[in-house]
Amino acid sequence: MSIINHKHDHLIVSNPTLPILAQGNVIIIKSNTAASQPLKNFASEHGIILLDEKYGMGFGENNNYVFEYLCNNKIITNNDFFLVINPDVIISNEELTKLQDEINTINSDIYTINLFYDKNFLKPELSVRKFPTFFGPLKGLLNKDYRSDAYDKSKISQATNVEWAAGSFLLFKKQAYEFLGGFDKRFFMYFEDVDICRRAKKKGMLLTYLPNIKAIHKGAFNNRKIYSRHFYWYLMSYFIYHLKN
Repeated sequence: MSIINHKHDHLIVSNPTLPILAQGNVIIIKSNTAASQPLKNFASEHGIILLDEKYGMGFGENNNYVFEYLCNNKIITNNDFFLVINPDVIISNEELTKLQDEINTINSDIYTINLFYDKNFLKPELSVRKFPTFFGPLKGLLNKDYRSDAYDKSKISQATNVEWAAGSFLLFKKQAYEFLGGFDKRFFMYFEDVDICRRAKKKGMLLTYLPNIKAIHKGAFNNRKIYSRHFYWYLMSYFIYHLKN
């Protein structure tokens, strides 16, 4: 599990499921800002690897850094999976076990799950979508609860191949991530998930949405704050993506 920390120290330390997940999985936190002492203590106490170094890289480049660390230290093998997960995603050990069961029976290169805004799993996030048109994402900035390119999750009850899924939860076969060369580091933040899914599709690889596996995503939607750094990063990535494609 690769978690990128960008001043999310308190969010990570207060995550109720991470200590449990760390008992049966390798979890790496790559800190993009200097880690606080509580985060250092948390990682040490629960056997979580904390990479408190190389600050200032983008989301994709940080995940590539984690993957390279896993490979160089022979922590990951060809039979393993590489999970990119946001620090504000909460998944229970039970759901993770269900996920492991499903990926053993459903063959794919990349997987994603059913993300919700609330703990009662009543408000689904629009986290699986078709590849964006030029104006689609701009319309989405105005209304986070509507995207014309989003799949209707209420109509999907079994494992289904989709075009792209949010980078807040993407599970790669180790060899798939390697084959794709990881994320394109030109995307500092935003659209790196669309890009890697598009490249995967072009190579004939599958991305599978598993609707029965659920988790909570407390998205901040900072890209909607005009004049913020996040909005600037969003626009830059938006143009890089469309120029590239």
